Amino acid sequence: MREKENTLIGVDSNKPTVFKLVKKNAKPALQGRYYPSIKRLPHEETIYDPIKKSNRIIRYAPGEQSVYKDEQPEKVVLGDIVFQNGTIVVQYTNPLLLTYLGLSNYNQSNPSRMRGFKAVFSELDPEDDAHAQIDIEIEQLKAGNAVLQMDFSELKAYARVLGVNISNGADMIRHDMLKKAKASPAMFMAGIDDPIIKRQQVLLDGMSYKIIELSGRSLNWLIGDKKSLIVPIPIGQGLPWVAEWTMNDKDGEEVFREIEKKVKALSS
Repeated sequence: MREKENTLIGVDSNKPTVFKLVKKNAKPALQGRYYPSIKRLPHEETIYDPIKKSNRIIRYAPGEQSVYKDEQPEKVVLGDIVFQNGTIVVQYTNPLLLTYLGLSNYNQSNPSRMRGFKAVFSELDPEDDAHAQIDIEIEQLKAGNAVLQMDFSELKAYARVLGVNISNGADMIRHDMLKKAKASPAMFMAGIDDPIIKRQQVLLDGMSYKIIELSGRSLNWLIGDKKSLIVPIPIGQGLPWVAEWTMNDKDGEEVFREIEKKVKALSS
């Protein structure tokens, strides 16, 4: 047998190799639980051998010299292949498991995987991960700079929409906004110039000046001690829905202009 046929895949350094499940849970049962706590792979499967150009059976049998069934004893002790919280880390000292995962049809990174198999996991590329992390840090830096450079009145208005406590001092408000910016930099930056966010700020001003009231399932005009219905609000909706209504509905647009005019008059 040629030496190339026995070469173990993935063993080119002393660094561990990380494999990650491809699919996340769309709605994690627990916050941050995007992968099942335990995911087992079959320890035996038929794969395509690109060297021999034929189908062969591989088995993960710790202690054996090869992953190929036809190169193992008839009776072997098969090992478990378990992803914990979506990840399995394989040390270079376990070349057999590295080879098995490299040849698996469930490995999205395997160029020779057979058709009909759904990708379950992929090998993480440390260089790609590094680039991704750098991109994240750059976005966080941009969002952080936006917080520090933004006019405080604008920052405070944005903070109110994001649910930040604006009764605190200026430094605390900027601190809390920096945390928001770092947690979701892309969303934070998009919201700065989002017309829906801008409208929410005006609506909140209208509520502060007691021009309107957002109560329960309705938006109301406040006229002294009396209320006048502007529009009913669907169940489960709130301020963002009202802002969109003022943009997408002719009556809503007229209501918004009236609120905006009264806010300017009271704030001047």
